[in-house]
Amino acid sequence: MASLINNGTFSFNKEELKDWSKVINELTFADPDLNALHDIQQGIKYNTQIVFAGRMGLMGKVVSGCTPNAVSGITLTEKTWTPVEFDFRLEHCSADVDAQDKLVRQMSRMNPDFYNVIEGSQSGIGNFLVAKVTENWKENLIRQVWFSDTTAETIANGGVLKNGTDKAYFNGFDGLFKQIFADINSGDSNFVSITKNAGASYALQALASGDAIATLKSMYNKADSRLIDSGLAKFYVTRSLWDGYLNDLEDVQNSGAGNTMINEKGQISLTYRGIPVIKVEVWDRVIKSYQDNGTKLNVPHRALLTTPTNIPIGTLAVDDFGKLEAFYDMYHKVNVIDAVYSIDAKYLENYMTVAAY
Repeated sequence: MASLINNGTFSFNKEELKDWSKVINELTFADPDLNALHDIQQGIKYNTQIVFAGRMGLMGKVVSGCTPNAVSGITLTEKTWTPVEFDFRLEHCSADVDAQDKLVRQMSRMNPDFYNVIEGSQSGIGNFLVAKVTENWKENLIRQVWFSDTTAETIANGGVLKNGTDKAYFNGFDGLFKQIFADINSGDSNFVSITKNAGASYALQALASGDAIATLKSMYNKADSRLIDSGLAKFYVTRSLWDGYLNDLEDVQNSGAGNTMINEKGQISLTYRGIPVIKVEVWDRVIKSYQDNGTKLNVPHRALLTTPTNIPIGTLAVDDFGKLEAFYDMYHKVNVIDAVYSIDAKYLENYMTVAAY
């Protein structure tokens, strides 16, 4: 049985976490970075409706006789939340900690409850493990929200997942890319083609100077005025496009005219015509790790112009992370962290979206 700790370079959290489910909920669903990307809706039950009211047509004709001129009605459409339950288990056996981990080895001589890191004098280690669950779960949440596909397959079976990938990590529900690619594609007025995605090799897929800023410009010009005027619009982009845009700005030394690069305390933030440009690095990591056929990447350059409220995440949890249990099994001398949570993601309205890929 493997340990979850491989070296002694980490720091222990001295404060015991009394309610891990609430803590993880606060650090994930309430995370400001995650909420900046998505509207997080809690308490979502299966088959909860999302209702859309369409725009009315033209109104008002010259009066003719005693019967008023009729107008077309309002068309109602809907989408449905279908949150899916997921679970995971982490096991930790203190005896299997790397032999070079001198700090933990010293504890084995000092503490009679060496094996138990959930309770007692070593609970700081358990708290550390829970903290790592929180840190890694948030990235996995973004992966699921964007890349899930109920028909996911490996390359050998006609899909885009790298051969050897366990597709069960990707096929729980249809994520945002699956939904958006099905709704917005070539020929649509709110679609921008990134031609380098079709390159037959890594080298041919590389963006050229000017490609990134041209993509953002095309997206902006194709955006519905209701999206631009909402005050909530954001460009969500792969790091490839973010870096390309940064290079384009440096090449032309353009820090005005609505194209802004701000470097504050070593952190660079970008906007295009006043709209924030958000780098979603998880996209790049997932594409490079799981959508690489050995010659080229699957759609390595992606961008979306929309609002957080148009791509919400739904979960049944309400101020509590589904279910999380941490316990020590004395018989097997193993520490166990079990979690169960529900999640779904919805792409809502077409006119509030411009997609580039």
